[in-house]
Amino acid sequence: MFNLTIPGLNLLTRNFGYDAATDDKKRKVKSGPMQSEDKELTEAKRKVLVASHRDLRRNFEIAAWAIRKHLDFVSTFTFQCRSGDEELDKEIESLVKWWQRPLNFDEAGRHSMGRFTRIAEACNVVDGDFFIHKLRNGRVQGIESDLVRRPMGFDQGAVDASEFPHGVRTNAAGRALRYAVHQRTDNGMKFQKAVPAVQMIHVANFDRISQTRGISPLAASYNRFRDVYENLDYALAKSKVAQLFGLVFYRDAADSAGIVTDSSDGDTTTNDEPQYDVNFGTGPQILDLEAGDKAEFLENKTPSTEFREFMFVSISMALKSLDIPYSFFDEAHTNFFGSKAALILYMQSVRHKRSVLQEALRQLTVWRFQHFIINGDLVLPSGMTVNDLNFEWVPAGVPWFDPRDIKADVDAINAGLKTRSEVRKEKFGDDWRDVAHRLAAEENLIRDLGITGIASLVEDSEPTDDESDETNDKGRK
Repeated sequence: MFNLTIPGLNLLTRNFGYDAATDDKKRKVKSGPMQSEDKELTEAKRKVLVASHRDLRRNFEIAAWAIRKHLDFVSTFTFQCRSGDEELDKEIESLVKWWQRPLNFDEAGRHSMGRFTRIAEACNVVDGDFFIHKLRNGRVQGIESDLVRRPMGFDQGAVDASEFPHGVRTNAAGRALRYAVHQRTDNGMKFQKAVPAVQMIHVANFDRISQTRGISPLAASYNRFRDVYENLDYALAKSKVAQLFGLVFYRDAADSAGIVTDSSDGDTTTNDEPQYDVNFGTGPQILDLEAGDKAEFLENKTPSTEFREFMFVSISMALKSLDIPYSFFDEAHTNFFGSKAALILYMQSVRHKRSVLQEALRQLTVWRFQHFIINGDLVLPSGMTVNDLNFEWVPAGVPWFDPRDIKADVDAINAGLKTRSEVRKEKFGDDWRDVAHRLAAEENLIRDLGITGIASLVEDSEPTDDESDETNDKGRK
């Protein structure tokens, strides 16, 4: 009988199972009651978390850039109506374009729908969620995360604060019924009203099925971002100190090169005349030293290569909380194909994030269509309802990364693997039919003006009979 022993592991006596659930005295095992995410992040801790993330966004440029880059890919959309009736589509798209203007969309009159959507997603990323209040006049009001909370003390009004954990009243199934909305005052916040959930659209980052409030994805990377932020300040302070260089003389002679202070009794011994008088404030200096004397600068290589590499790894880890590839931050980090692969993988992660905003925009659009119909601004064909309208909020496209990709898309269209509209949506965020109308208008304008020297996009695919005969004759010759 033998005993095979590996440091820290006895293969004959080990109990097979889940290492994460085994306390081997080397690693702390997480234990405690299993509870909902709303219990994990209490109302007091949520306040601290939101404040920390907002401060990080205000003061750390890399975190602010990562959030903006996330918004560039996630929060831009174009409205397209495809009801089957071209005239109706144009009318509806015109109404939506009017509605998107700041004075027609935002109750405060500050933000267009595009900027409002971008801000909503920014709050969703930084705070964890955002609320859109649908008002009776057809406009909306944005409500930031910290304004929805449990009513406290004299601010709670006539509501029972115990029914609004995290500011949300729910039924037994967890469906939101009302939101406790507060307003800012000079002294903090004051409870305003409990808004029915049917009037609100909740844009939130959910990770678990039972959550009533969203939690920011930045929570997982906050420590990494903060470490990088603080270490950069420390490294900068250290490098500034290193720039205050000193000059060291090495001598074989008994006399000193200048003034020498004895730290033991404070007495100062001074040569009659300093042998070397060096002042770099007047520019570069040439030192004519005596035989056996040597001068060197105090040198401190800061920041070190190891420190920089560690910072780059820390930044890369922090960006993972938003699924952003490190090559977005450092364009020289990888080659062309590595950058392209990173973009493709990132676009896969973007789909779900876009779908959250698309659903919010869909709900807003249906609600606003109802207002248009009630006010008489929109008249649908007989028998058609709002639910019958086919429309879409198309996310912004990502243009071709490589000109060779154009040929690949053309080949896919010719092979029947893609449609022209799919390519336009992927690359430009619009519809090919709109492009076709614009192309036709250009061709008509060229013909009407009699412009020559411009190649036409419309060419005959089949030769005429005369051309065919002439070609055959030439071929025989």
